[in-house]
Amino acid sequence: MGKYILDDIVTIIVLYNCSCLESTSYKSLKENGVRVIVCDNSTRDYGNKNIVESDGYIYINMNGNKGLSKAYNAALNQISDDCQFICLFDDDTNISKEYFDKALEYMNVEEADIFLPIVKTETKVLSPCQFKNKKVIEVRNSNEIDKKYISGINSGMIIRKTVFDDFKYNENIFLDYIDHYFMREMVKHHKEIKIMEDNILYQDFSIENNTLESAYKRLCILNHDLKEFYRGDYLTYFIQITAYKLVMIKKFKTLKFFYLKNIDSL
Repeated sequence: MGKYILDDIVTIIVLYNCSCLESTSYKSLKENGVRVIVCDNSTRDYGNKNIVESDGYIYINMNGNKGLSKAYNAALNQISDDCQFICLFDDDTNISKEYFDKALEYMNVEEADIFLPIVKTETKVLSPCQFKNKKVIEVRNSNEIDKKYISGINSGMIIRKTVFDDFKYNENIFLDYIDHYFMREMVKHHKEIKIMEDNILYQDFSIENNTLESAYKRLCILNHDLKEFYRGDYLTYFIQITAYKLVMIKKFKTLKFFYLKNIDSL
């Protein structure tokens, strides 16, 4: 088993309508000296290209918001041959040096394909989780997770590069459930998944749908992605999206959410 070091890891961040100087993840990774690929889904110029390339990193302009899957695949096409692992981060995660130190300890002992940190908010455990009975289930104690149903979110996920020899992200999924789709495929193909029990990330997953219009747009995207995720299982899709609609109708006191637009028309 080889001795992996920080240079064996390439991190990927996807930005959307912000400067990388405002990205907690970007600033943290720069401080940690980690290799970075920035995919920019922004709809206008924030000067990110000059900043990222001046820092010696790879910058990919997606020329508008093409969604998370297309951005990930574009980044994967730029991965160099000397990379051994790929690490994904949301743009708002505070990553300490200890995170990578602990990750490397696991990577140098375990022959796993995927390494999952524990990701928490102030009130719940986001990852790892279980995708069981066709829905995401929070698991407080990771020892209780059944590996047949294990799932997790993208942030902090470390993936052996060889996984992508025969896998690309599903570009029909724009934003939501990309991580659960990935994990579902990995379990199906019997990839080895290791939970890093003592490697914890804290994330603020505050709801960003503060206005009616932003909430409506977000639900239209979720609707699009749920259709793809539950392809061939219309009943489950219908139950899931109806539940989300009812929550939004109750919150905003409008029936607008019953009629969702195609994301191409947003």
